[in-house]
Formats: sequence, C-alpha cells, structure tokens
Amino acid sequence: MFGSSNRSARHSASSRRREAKQRQKEHKRARMSEADLGKLADREAKKREKAAAHQAKQQAKAQKRERLRGPAGMIAPLAAIGVVILLVLLGVLAYRLLVKAPKMPPASDATSRAVTATASAASSVAAPAERLLSVNALGMFAPLLRPLKGPLPGNPAVAEKLTVAVGGDVMMDRRVSEMIESEGGAAPLEDVAPILKRAEVAIVNLETPLSTRGEAAAGKDVTFRGNPDGIEALVKAGVDVVGLANNHALDYGDVALDDTIDLLDKHKIAHAGAGANAKEAWRAAIIRKRGKSIAYLAWSYIEPGGFVAGDDSAGIAGAKQRADDIAAAIRKAARQADFVIVSFHWGVEYTDYPIDVQKELAHVSIDAGADMVASHHPHVIQGIEMYKGRLIAYSLGDFVFDHYSRKTGEAFILEATISRTKTLKARAIPVYLNESGKPEVVTGDDADAILSRLKNISEGFGTKMRIAKDVATIDVSEVGVVSP
Repeated sequence: MFGSSNRSARHSASSRRREAKQRQKEHKRARMSEADLGKLADREAKKREKAAAHQAKQQAKAQKRERLRGPAGMIAPLAAIGVVILLVLLGVLAYRLLVKAPKMPPASDATSRAVTATASAASSVAAPAERLLSVNALGMFAPLLRPLKGPLPGNPAVAEKLTVAVGGDVMMDRRVSEMIESEGGAAPLEDVAPILKRAEVAIVNLETPLSTRGEAAAGKDVTFRGNPDGIEALVKAGVDVVGLANNHALDYGDVALDDTIDLLDKHKIAHAGAGANAKEAWRAAIIRKRGKSIAYLAWSYIEPGGFVAGDDSAGIAGAKQRADDIAAAIRKAARQADFVIVSFHWGVEYTDYPIDVQKELAHVSIDAGADMVASHHPHVIQGIEMYKGRLIAYSLGDFVFDHYSRKTGEAFILEATISRTKTLKARAIPVYLNESGKPEVVTGDDADAILSRLKNISEGFGTKMRIAKDVATIDVSEVGVVSP
C-alpha cells in the first residue's frame, strides 16, 4: 500500500515538472520575435531529421541481423566449414603421397597368401609413419589414419619378414655355475653371442631358476638352482625372450621362480610358460621389433608332480591333454601379433626321433597359426620337419649344459627368416658344448658330424638339407604353404 502511494506521488511530481517546463517554453515563445521563432522552428526541424536518420540506421541494422539469422546468413559459417574440410582432404592427400603403400611382395611370396596383395596395399606404418608426419607438419592427420599398419615406406620386408635365432636348454647350475664364478656372468654364451645378436629375435629355454633362495623339491632326483649372475649371459648375448615351461622351473619352489621372473623383468627379457598362476603361465609374451610384433608361447609336456600352474598356484604351462587349449591360445596370440613362435619341452631323453604326441602337437600348433615350432628337452638333437611351409625343430639339443657324452654335447642354433605365411630361409649352425657346458661354434669334421646326423634324422620327414661351409641349409623351396 505504501509503495503504491509513493509511486503515485512521484508520478504527480513528474507531471507537475513537465507542465511547469511547458508553461515556461510558452511564455518564452510569447516574448520572442517572429525571427527568433523561425530560428527555433529550424532547430527543431533539424532535431527531428537527425532523430529520423538515427531511427532509420537502427532499423537497417535490425534488418541485417534478421537476414543473418535466415538461410542466407549461413553462407559464412558454411564457407568456414568447407575450408576446414578442404584442408583435411589436402592433408590426407599429402599423407598418401609422402607415406606410400608398400610394394607388392615378390611373386614367389605372393603365392603364399591370397590376401597379401590387398592387405599390403592397405597397410602402412603406425608409429614410424606418425613420426615422419610430425617432421613434415602433417602429424595432425595421423590419428585419422591410425588403423593403417605395416612396413616403412618403400621397404615392405621390414614388416613382412622376421629373422629368428633359437637355442635349446640353458642350465646355469653345477659346472656352469662354477664357470660363471670363475669367468664372469657373460661367459656361458659369449662365443655364440654374435649369432644371437644378428637376429631380430633370439630365443632360448631357461631350464633353471636363477635364485639363491628356496628348498629343493622333495622326492625329485635332479634339481637345479642356477647362479643369478648368469642373467648377464642372456643380456649380453641379446636374448629377447626365454621359455620357462620345463621340468626344472619349480625345482626350488615358488620363491625361486618368483626371483627368476623378477630378474628377467628387471633386465627386460620377456618370458612365457610359467607364472604365479595358470593365467600367467599360459599368457603369450609379446615383443616388438622394428615395427613388428612377435608372440611367444611355451608349454611343457614333462610335468613333475605339483609343477603345473593352477588357478591360484604358481607353476608351468602344462601340455598334456591340452591340445585344444593350446590351439585356442595360439589363435588368440595370432590375433595379437604379426608372428607367433611356439616351443615345447617334450620327448624322450637321449632319443633321436620325436614320438607321436610331439608330431601331433607340432601340427596342431601350425594349423592354429604358429609360424614356427622350436623345441627341446631330450638332451640330443632331433629332426627338422617342414609342415605346410612352416618349420618344426623337434629338439635343438642342449645349449648351455654340462654333460657326460659326445652325443649330448652336440647341438645347433636354428637361424631362420620367416614371413607371415611360411619359412623363407633356414639353416642350422653346429655347436658343441665344452665340459663346462659352454657352446662353441664348430667347424670341419666336428661340424660335419653334427650336421650329418641332423640331416639323416630329418630325411625321415622328407626334409632336404645341403651341408656346405660348416652350415646346413634347409631346403624350403618345394614345400607347401598355409592358407591365411
């Protein structure tokens, strides 16, 4: 009520002031001459013209704003969007020109996979290509093309081929441990290190825990606990990944296995075939080299009591009665990596030929997608088979192991170049283990003795070899290939 009375009072006062001002103007006009009245009229007319011009200008601005809100007003934003799209297209074109798709594989390799031609055209580089783009100020477009994958520009062999060197069982206890103490940790592999280093991926089976802890497994006739300083041999020889699936991995219990895995992890050496539980033991080790990914899986068919990993217990990946699971694991690994390499610890000790289960599991592995099977355990070399274009080495022999006979001292390093569909090249380099278990490359009669025996055993699989200059070259030219 009081607010309403105040407003009424203010309105009445304002009206009275306007009326008083108007009366003053009228009194002033009455006293003005005719000339003065004319001048006043002119001034008032100019004021009205100026007000009308200002109003017209404001109306024009309002009309312009209305036009911008309509369809015609979208021209500028659409033009800006068009410029952005054009820049993106130009960037993609520049990317395609700078980062060319790899050339087609040679005719001999093209027949090995029907889809290679189209796949290689669609493939390019991931990380290397993005680095190239950043240098050329085109890195912003790399995320648009990230699914592209493959070799570096003009060098398809970088991703289409892989060089591998594989050795057999490495044991760091007994006389090998004594050698490490007297000659240093690198001693066991120092003579063969150059061969392992020249491969993109070097693999061995580590058949001993590297630890100073744990208790020997009760009731086991032979137990190994390797000298931890032996890790230096693996590191300096360029070993990339080791298998742990064997019958000595838990000789000194979970604690020694844990120490071994920690030591490998510390020195960035990948591992597969054993772990804190079955999931870890069956997990593929994935390593990356020169833009390629390699999956490595390891299983043991030799399963001492309590050694096989469980859901909640440490141990090895066991292979007995697990062919279907092994095939599934290899198929999974093949989806994760460009190449898949598999090893088994299997066979009958001191025998030259694989038994049926070895051949069955090897063939299952290749059929599931493995690019190579390279295995061990018998303490002697066994044959090499070419199956559907892929190489199977049933036993490489021991690699670092003290021994007590000529035959158990004979072994070989497998050097191979593989593609994603077949083995391209392979050769066996003969080594002999000295009385301390150290492998040394041999020549002359010593080389011929090892390679001739390997050749004779392998002929049972239809495998051809040519021995020359102390190396056995495996003939892979006439073997079939696997469909992708």
